[in-house]
Amino acid sequence: MFNTYRFDHPETDASKTLDGRAYLWAALFGPFYVLLNGFPLLALLMVPVSAAIFVSAFFGFGLLDWVLGSEVVTVGALLVMPIAAFVIQGMIAVEFVRRGYLHAGWREGY
Repeated sequence: MFNTYRFDHPETDASKTLDGRAYLWAALFGPFYVLLNGFPLLALLMVPVSAAIFVSAFFGFGLLDWVLGSEVVTVGALLVMPIAAFVIQGMIAVEFVRRGYLHAGWREGY
């Protein structure tokens, strides 16, 4: 689920690694993480994706609370939904950065 990606630039011999720390920063900062890695267009694309993730989590929580109506489920969902939203955002942001590096000419797996 949380793959580690290694990239090598063919001209400068620079290397980048996207590991667990990258997923953490991507989960916390989403579009800003993509922007700080040097991909402004992908960061702009990440803004509505992040918004959709968090709106879905909010409505998912509301729907779950409305359908089940249990206090235990409500408290559990209140804890799980934001965590799930951050995990999904981190995975998508890292994938955006990965594709950005590949599109910029970096080689993966070296």
